[in-house]
Amino acid sequence: MGIGKRIKEARNNLNYTQEELARLVGVTKGAIANYENDTSHPKESIMYKLIEVLSVDANYLFQDVVNISRETNDITSAEYDHIKKYRGLDSHGIEMVDFTLNKEWERSIALKEKVAYQSPILNAAHIRTDIIPTTEGMAHDDAIMEDDSEWE
Repeated sequence: MGIGKRIKEARNNLNYTQEELARLVGVTKGAIANYENDTSHPKESIMYKLIEVLSVDANYLFQDVVNISRETNDITSAEYDHIKKYRGLDSHGIEMVDFTLNKEWERSIALKEKVAYQSPILNAAHIRTDIIPTTEGMAHDDAIMEDDSEWE
């Protein structure tokens, strides 16, 4: 993906048409189309305006054309949006996001390693998955669930 594709991606993330972006940047719709198709590249002053209007970092636009390891700089526009939101959180919000992200990352790694994720708390509303139920056991459980005498 080149600069043009990144410009298009950022424009689409903001739901701007080429015409709207052109008006905000001060160029023609054709110029935006040329940038997005990598037919031409914006001059430096236009590039600064694009970065401002699209609310992206220069690294985002240039990450595919600068020889930087993809492992260290493969960030999408949506990921930049998450980072901006994260930076606006208070300490409680940061703690919650960090906790959730860590737990989801651990869960994803476990799935990739084909290790069944076991919830530490069994939910009584669901069939147990840690045992193979027998017909007798299921009938017993159903009888308990259908017996309302405990509640009288």
